[in-house]
Amino acid sequence: MPSAPAWVRFLPQAVAPRFADAGDIILDRLPTLRPARRIDVPTWAEQSRRLATTGYQGLWRNDFAPYMTEPSRMVTSRKYGAVVFVGPARTAKSESLVLNVIGHRIDCAPSDMLVVCQTQDSAKQFSERKLAPMLRANRELAAKQMTGRGADNIHEKRFAGNMNLQIRWPVIGYFSQNEYPIVILTDRDRMPDDIDGEGDPFTLGRKRTQHAGSLGMLVEESSPGRPILSDDWKPETPHEAPPCGGSLGDYNLGTRGAFYWFCPSCGDPFRPEFDMLQWETKATPGESARTVEMVCPHGCCIPPDQKYACNQAGIWLHEMSDGKEVCEIDDPRIRETDIASYRCEGPVAAMQNWEQLVLRQLQAKATFDATGDDQALKATITLDQGKAYLPLVRNIGESVSEDTLRALAERYPLKIVPAEARFLTVQIDIQGNRFVVHVDAWGEGLERWLIDRFDIAQPPESAPGGQRDEKGNARRAIDPARYFEDWKELPEILHKAYPVADSAFSLMPVAMIIDSAGRPGVTPNAYRFLRKMQKEGLGQRVYLAKGSSRLDDRARYVEPEKILQQKGRRIADIKLVFVGTDKVKDEIILAVTRKEPGPGKYHLSEHLPAQVFAEMTAEVKTESGWERRKSGLPNEAFDLSVYGKALVIVLKGEKIDWANPPHWARPANENSFAVRQQGEAAKAELVHPAPVRGRRVRSQGIR
Repeated sequence: MPSAPAWVRFLPQAVAPRFADAGDIILDRLPTLRPARRIDVPTWAEQSRRLATTGYQGLWRNDFAPYMTEPSRMVTSRKYGAVVFVGPARTAKSESLVLNVIGHRIDCAPSDMLVVCQTQDSAKQFSERKLAPMLRANRELAAKQMTGRGADNIHEKRFAGNMNLQIRWPVIGYFSQNEYPIVILTDRDRMPDDIDGEGDPFTLGRKRTQHAGSLGMLVEESSPGRPILSDDWKPETPHEAPPCGGSLGDYNLGTRGAFYWFCPSCGDPFRPEFDMLQWETKATPGESARTVEMVCPHGCCIPPDQKYACNQAGIWLHEMSDGKEVCEIDDPRIRETDIASYRCEGPVAAMQNWEQLVLRQLQAKATFDATGDDQALKATITLDQGKAYLPLVRNIGESVSEDTLRALAERYPLKIVPAEARFLTVQIDIQGNRFVVHVDAWGEGLERWLIDRFDIAQPPESAPGGQRDEKGNARRAIDPARYFEDWKELPEILHKAYPVADSAFSLMPVAMIIDSAGRPGVTPNAYRFLRKMQKEGLGQRVYLAKGSSRLDDRARYVEPEKILQQKGRRIADIKLVFVGTDKVKDEIILAVTRKEPGPGKYHLSEHLPAQVFAEMTAEVKTESGWERRKSGLPNEAFDLSVYGKALVIVLKGEKIDWANPPHWARPANENSFAVRQQGEAAKAELVHPAPVRGRRVRSQGIR
């Protein structure tokens, strides 16, 4: 046999493939054959889960947040197919119902799992800042994580026992096709109620667990985030939650569990809710908050240092099927449902004390009273207190009527400045055939009086078609969109003086604000008018308004392109007052329905024209903002009230130090816009001209 050529020995030699070792395969797959450990979530957590935080190192302790023990125990129930927990922040609900459940599944019953977070970013944050630290602190769990390709991604992790953990966000692709024995919705109320038009997360999530039969489980935890839908709602059963979307709506579908304490003094059970906290009114919110204690229904006082003991002795009670009595979770008389649902409020939260609860409530309420902005109030009620939020403004807006405002109207004369007032503003709305004018007087704390309402319906005589006939009528109605000449009447309003009650002085308006939107032609004429006023030295006293329900600020005085993002249409010599109409309308309704005089009160005179009361109540607050009750219903008075408040915000009226106010907000005998009472011919009769700036005297300015 001929020998092989010499070059053959340089060829790569074939290597027999390395076959998998049968023993290794068996060892790798043994966890899938091992039966699940029959141990519930809280028991596993107390035996196996370690915590490694800056404040605590050691095993999980159920006594830290004992109110979470029963809800987490129900996650392994074969009777219930869902667990819903609604409570405040700082209750350890995500630790107990999300992280402990994940750890329990990895260690005791490996199976596919879907965790749905609010957004893609929050899913990433959960994976990196909550799940990863738990795995690092628990070596036994980390050792069960697979190491192959794709086993440790941010949004997908694989563990021994063929467990695939998906960390996703609410899009329909993650709620379809794949099946999961367990689905967890974390912070449910920060998710949309309709996932890509297919349905709500709770229903979609339960459908993914249906194949697992009695082993399937959906877990939902959240703080309330949806507003109450019915303002006159009253509970019909002991634990019924207000009608809301989101988690509270899901809670009402279940057993409706509530956490009860036993009073240390009288021994009677009661629900420890925020409304049962009481405190003394001190000089500051902080001092007031330090006096807080809880008062049981029988009047027994429970100091904050007894909170821990009360939590330890507390129990969950659920509604019975009769809708009248309550019982424990294992009682056969419990409400017939396959959802175990739980709800508690801020006073039981393990990581938030009562002093913090009260302090945040008082601070948020002070902000709301001062500005009408309820964002801080809503946040503390839903997140800190764990309660559903009923917007105060919506409640008032739904109930206030023309008759109500008439009943609240006061007997004070029009065209007279109240003695308490410090300055005047003018608001002008542009209609197709008239200017609608309001004059407001403002006092300390921005207490406000509407002192004049009139229309300008005829054009100036010098305007085209303005010539009067023998009866004094012009040949046409005023037309602000078509005729710039019709705007000539407006500057005179700035020089109109209104007598101050019980005084020898009259006040002229500090400034006027004019709606710059409307029919085609109104906006360019409004810009032209403002430029004309600037040339005549009145630019500091004339403002143009543009409303927007989507603006975050209540009022912002800027160039239009900064808001409208029209960079190609720069008009740098013009600034507008952009008004967050929904926010300011909230404040107006609260102001006109306040019964007592004082800061923020908006007084309406019973001598005002009837249409003012109708126009003030022409709109109602809805979930999407303020809308007219009926299409075409006039709302000029409401809009003008909004523009007046926006003007004062821009003038920094909310920041006035009333002990040392600016020259234009001083008492009439010191005010730079005061004149001696000589009828309305007051233009050149200023008693105290505005201060001199540099070389220029701004006798007509407010800066």
